Amino acid sequence: MTSMRLSALTCATLLATLAACSSTPQHHERYAGHVIDGNADMVVGCKLLDTLSSSSGLTGFFAPKGVDNIKQNLLRQADAMGATHVVWDKASVGYDTTTLSGKAYQCPSTDHAR
Repeated sequence: MTSMRLSALTCATLLATLAACSSTPQHHERYAGHVIDGNADMVVGCKLLDTLSSSSGLTGFFAPKGVDNIKQNLLRQADAMGATHVVWDKASVGYDTTTLSGKAYQCPSTDHAR
């Protein structure tokens, strides 16, 4: 009887975890907009719009995937605010979190279509 209760509790916990994970919106496709990765020289004379930051639970061996996921989502945010460039800071990989931040800029340019 005790093992049956334990199995039921395990199943309930697993279902709750899966439900929580599936309710989080995630973009699986690559960002295909107009915002480009920039550097300090590229954004001279541009307007700073905002500092972007996000984190992922993917660390260790999976940290590069976590950084890529964060970058894709932050590029979408930068695009939504009208940015043309994002200058990234160095990613921080901790024991339980990978974090990436960057600055979104709007640069006047005739060759950067929006």
